Amino acid sequence: MIKVTIEDMKPSKKKLHIEVPVEKVEEKKDKIISALKKSAKIKGFRKGKVPKDVIIKTYKKDIDEDTQRELVSEAYDFAISDNKLQPVSELAVTNVVFEDGKPFSFDVLIDVKPEFELKEYKNIEIEKEDIEITKEEKDNVLNQIVEAFSALEEKKGDKGAEEGDVFVLDIETINKDDGTQIKELTGKNIYGELGKKLLIEEIEKEIYGMKQSETKEVEVSFDKDYPLRYLKGKNVKFKITLTSLKTKIPPELNDEFATKVNKEFKTVDDLMKDIENRLKKNKEFLEIERQKDAIVEKFIKDYDFELPETLVNQEVNSMMVEYVKDMYYKGADVNSEEYKPQNLRGKFEENARKRVKTTFILLKIAEKENIDVSNDEIKDFIAKEAASKNMKFDDLYKEYQEKNLLPIIQMDILGDKTLDFLLKEAKLVEPKKEDTKEEKK
Repeated sequence: MIKVTIEDMKPSKKKLHIEVPVEKVEEKKDKIISALKKSAKIKGFRKGKVPKDVIIKTYKKDIDEDTQRELVSEAYDFAISDNKLQPVSELAVTNVVFEDGKPFSFDVLIDVKPEFELKEYKNIEIEKEDIEITKEEKDNVLNQIVEAFSALEEKKGDKGAEEGDVFVLDIETINKDDGTQIKELTGKNIYGELGKKLLIEEIEKEIYGMKQSETKEVEVSFDKDYPLRYLKGKNVKFKITLTSLKTKIPPELNDEFATKVNKEFKTVDDLMKDIENRLKKNKEFLEIERQKDAIVEKFIKDYDFELPETLVNQEVNSMMVEYVKDMYYKGADVNSEEYKPQNLRGKFEENARKRVKTTFILLKIAEKENIDVSNDEIKDFIAKEAASKNMKFDDLYKEYQEKNLLPIIQMDILGDKTLDFLLKEAKLVEPKKEDTKEEKK
């Protein structure tokens, strides 16, 4: 019988002392040796006729390694099942003792699901916020639509480029220190609109006042703390050629314009009602998300249990990787001191702990309420992802499968479903009004 002794290192960390009896060790060795006898090719012996002692002498190291590997797996599974443990980390094997004619022993260090009692999770009071659509919000959307339907005309007269003008330009950027071209800021037919701040400030400000076909050269020195890695600490020369300059001519706001935006609209009023409905739906969605966040924040505040550090570290690492990747594509120097893991960890650790804690709470509620996720729900999720990425479903599904992301997707869907359930069970209340000084008097 396999012996298992459990040592509590922390509430969420266990050390398993496992001992496999010598009889089971020998039995496992014999099975491995028998398999080798059938396949081993040793000079001087026919296949399948190699004596046992020759097999042992020739393959002793392989036999011992295979025996240990298989026994660790089997004994660990037994220990987990027999003691009803729920590991949430990969096993770390230490203190291995494997000697001929003796029991096989080893230690396993694992993180397990934290144990805690669920508190009342139904009828949670959540303050609701009224949804209001302001005239300014409607006008902003209308202005965006008008801008999108604006015509472009060649800039007339002697006026140079000004705010709102649409330009096309060629840029060549040279590192003055060594004469090399900075490819990240060199290109042709670069499209933009003045005032939108789509280009770096040092280039965009030079475009103001330029006329079509004009070329301008400007030299700029960037200090060592400049955020873009390909410019920091460099002396550069920008050669800017304005190849096209156009002025936007907005359409007249009338019923004909409304029909042009959508053939189902007959009047400007129809367009404005549609804008209002879309704003309302968006705000309703944001309000639901805010209410869910309020539930999560309440859980984070109300529950206090130790988290498995392995999962916290994994979450922190995942957040750091995504952040550094994003900043790299934005041009940041990710090799600088600021982006070293030891300096970034503090930026993400608190949120990582919140995420891990929330996951355990939602999982426990889902288990109690029999909330689960079907394969069809996972496939529907991936199908929407594939459509948004303009990919085939089978290709994206295979990619997620190979990257072992399906369990993560399942967990995300389960968390969303559990939060939907909790929101339905919540009690929405009016915001608490702060007493005014007059009321207090």
